[in-house]
Amino acid sequence: MRKPPRQILGYLKNPETWDASAFETAIRNEVENSTGDLTPSDEVLVGSLVILMDQMIAAHVNLLEHGPIQQYSSGTAPSAWYKIRTESLDKIIKVMAELALVARGRPKKQNKASEVDELFASA
Repeated sequence: MRKPPRQILGYLKNPETWDASAFETAIRNEVENSTGDLTPSDEVLVGSLVILMDQMIAAHVNLLEHGPIQQYSSGTAPSAWYKIRTESLDKIIKVMAELALVARGRPKKQNKASEVDELFASA
């Protein structure tokens, strides 16, 4: 199977290119390639991840258009969109960890035995 293109930076640089369906397919492929068939609980996590990405992209678009600082009646403060984007990112990372798509959740690859290891094993 061909490896999917790295789309996330493209979505952030040009949010009009966001395609939830393509993202869902890429995530499904990645999960299936690393852990096998999706379980019903994996399905919920993938759906949640797509929703969170939708929210994060929407917040990012608003930040690009209006900036991170808003003028309120009480003065200036960080935009609510900034908080939404930040919280979405935090939740995205947590969901990805549950799907074993971040480094700490991934099983470690076993290194092949070197010639030195084989010498010690036969001694």
